[in-house]
Amino acid sequence: MAHRPSVRKASQGSPKAPKARRRVASGLDGKGFEQTIEELSASFVRVPVAEIGTEIDRWIREVAIGLGLDRGALAQIDPKTRKLTVRHSWSQGNLVKLPVGMELGRSAPWFDVVLMNGQTVVFSRVSELPPEFSQDLKTFRHYVPKSNITVPVRMGAEVVGALGFATVRKERPWSPRLVRRIELVAQIFVHALERRYAAEEIGLLRDELNHVSRLSAMGELSASLTHQLNQPIAAILSNAEAIQSMLESPQPDVDELRSAVGDIIQDDLRATDVIKGLRGFFRKRVVEKSPIYLREIVADVLRMVRSAALFRNISLEFEAPPERIPIVADRVQLQQTILNLVLNAFDAVSENGRERRVSIVTDIEGSQVRLSVRDTGKGIDPATIAHIFEPFFTTKPQGMGMGLAIARSIVEAHGGQLSARRNDDRGSTFEIFLPVSPQPERQHKSLDQNGR
Repeated sequence: MAHRPSVRKASQGSPKAPKARRRVASGLDGKGFEQTIEELSASFVRVPVAEIGTEIDRWIREVAIGLGLDRGALAQIDPKTRKLTVRHSWSQGNLVKLPVGMELGRSAPWFDVVLMNGQTVVFSRVSELPPEFSQDLKTFRHYVPKSNITVPVRMGAEVVGALGFATVRKERPWSPRLVRRIELVAQIFVHALERRYAAEEIGLLRDELNHVSRLSAMGELSASLTHQLNQPIAAILSNAEAIQSMLESPQPDVDELRSAVGDIIQDDLRATDVIKGLRGFFRKRVVEKSPIYLREIVADVLRMVRSAALFRNISLEFEAPPERIPIVADRVQLQQTILNLVLNAFDAVSENGRERRVSIVTDIEGSQVRLSVRDTGKGIDPATIAHIFEPFFTTKPQGMGMGLAIARSIVEAHGGQLSARRNDDRGSTFEIFLPVSPQPERQHKSLDQNGR
């Protein structure tokens, strides 16, 4: 005969349990079940993806306390080890809780196998467990509760984790109705996890597209990059030949030799800087936001495109306020965004037989920094301006249609906005707005130590 689970009640004269917890208790095991499930579901819909883990922790705690339980935990399949690993854990006071990072298969093999087969584990006392649990009892002894319910968490037909609640200080029964309802709670957790997994997959895809976009930019800049490297290499060769000639003289001029060697060192450093910059820009990497100055980011891009502007007979201008504008951003991603806008501007003015000019302007507008890339091309077609940031939309015969979509996603990931407009006179202007970073003394020192 199934017993109705008991819920701890506040004794007379003691503080009452919080309303939210009493509502969870009565909802999961009483008449307010639908309302509780609605509140639980809505909380995961409203919460930002980055805070889903915190919300899972909160609801594990609320469910456990509301039902008078001692602990709760959510384990998930680790994507690297493929092991069932504890990711969220809570317990009352100083009671033993399952450590985050514990692999259940190693500590409780029978328990792990049953869950991975999609079966719910329920017991009111340890003596109800089968003989196969004896091995788990030896290795898992420190964490074995008095009573427990653990339900598998499924995405489709695949088990991806397990949600469990337990009592540590006393035994208790579990009604079939409560078991079914906790299984439903687990499914709501699944929907939240699916949302987080989808966001992570989108993030990985965005990183891949960012990398492809940078490789595409490398192809467009190949002539410019070759020119940047040829200049210092040619200078090194010229100085080396001069040194060789001077050494053949009966009385070499030491000062001339010293000057030529110094020039070689400087040109070598110049070539090394170009290679380092390119390697950092084109390699796959983890996103790293840090305090930087926008002027230096633009300068990095100008070094990449200066030769390309000369080859295409384009006047390239940069205007910046005298003060340095601090922001918090990923240097390579912001370089990629600005580079994409500049190269698009180059394409726009290359079709123009008249004056070919591209200008970059940075200024502060309130609490934001604005970066404008303006060209003197024919201007964006008003019919297409509403679609230019859509993925796979392009007006170029050989275009991928991803450059501007990636640029906007990068800017928005930095808390900013990217927009475009057709100029009143001629050409188009793309504008990036980013939040200006606070300027504590420590941040200034960090930036200045990096030479920025």
